[in-house]
Amino acid sequence: MKIAPKNRVQRTLVAGAAALTLLASTGCGAINEQATTKSYSASDGIVANVGPIGLRNLLVVAENAESTGRLLGTVVNTSDSPVQLSLTGSGSTATVTVPADGQIRFEDEANETTVDRPGAAPGALANVTVRVNNESADVRVPVLDGTLPEYSSYVPTPAPTESATPTETPTEAPAPSEEPTDQAGA
Repeated sequence: MKIAPKNRVQRTLVAGAAALTLLASTGCGAINEQATTKSYSASDGIVANVGPIGLRNLLVVAENAESTGRLLGTVVNTSDSPVQLSLTGSGSTATVTVPADGQIRFEDEANETTVDRPGAAPGALANVTVRVNNESADVRVPVLDGTLPEYSSYVPTPAPTESATPTETPTEAPAPSEEPTDQAGA
């Protein structure tokens, strides 16, 4: 009978140690915020919402700050009517109509949308005003160039400019002389 109290104490100590180990190994998750609950841009573009419009992975690709830029990303309309979307930055405006409960992917050739100037050099952020109906928001949109292979095919190529090129006028070769020359030295 003396063995029973000793086993009970040992079992209680083992159970207490197991409970502390379990609490210590899982307790960190109770005080740290989960990363999956935060919304963020998973790519190079931005995520923003203006009225019923959601901008997803929006960015501009261009050769430089003064060249033509192309918009990339997706615009989602969550309303049941078409919406006029205007993106204005650095003196140029791009306007598109987003269908009701639809989306526009700027990467698609049918939806190719360009701006005269992106307003920032590649690697910087361009200030853009997004207008939807009577709502607007100022966002900072990244400008990228063709350095990354996934964007190189989207960089607008400058239109060829006609330049004056000098044309060469053919020069006449000297006519052969009709007088025989003294080749033998006689």
